[in-house]
Amino acid sequence: DLNPQKSFIRWAIEQGHTVFVISWINPDERHGAKNWEAYIREGLQYGLDTIEKATGERDVNAIGYCVGGTLLAAALALMAGEGDDRIKSATFFTTQVDFTHAGDLKVFVDEEQVAAVEKSMNEKGYLDGTKMATAFNMLRSGDL
Repeated sequence: DLNPQKSFIRWAIEQGHTVFVISWINPDERHGAKNWEAYIREGLQYGLDTIEKATGERDVNAIGYCVGGTLLAAALALMAGEGDDRIKSATFFTTQVDFTHAGDLKVFVDEEQVAAVEKSMNEKGYLDGTKMATAFNMLRSGDL
């Protein structure tokens, strides 16, 4: 949520929805061996299991925001291949699944920068959150 005045979560609850949120931790060296599938299995699918245990509901309407939406899209493909149909609808906010047309992000990223980030990630095993925060801070966050 952006702030209390622009809270989608508050709005959804006011509409009668039960809302669960996955809040991702900032990765560090402990997470260096985690891959995309681990984030799906240990994050999203674990969240679905937890929701079902807490509420008895198997069916979920999911929302993915930004990279969380990219992860949700990948999870939907993986889950479809496994016959897991718990997510009945998916809505994506500011999510990219085709990075060919990266919009404003391409202003800050060129091939040389991507290579430097990949090199750092290969050495550390994760992307330092401050690097991502800097890019987001330059994307007119005040407009949100």
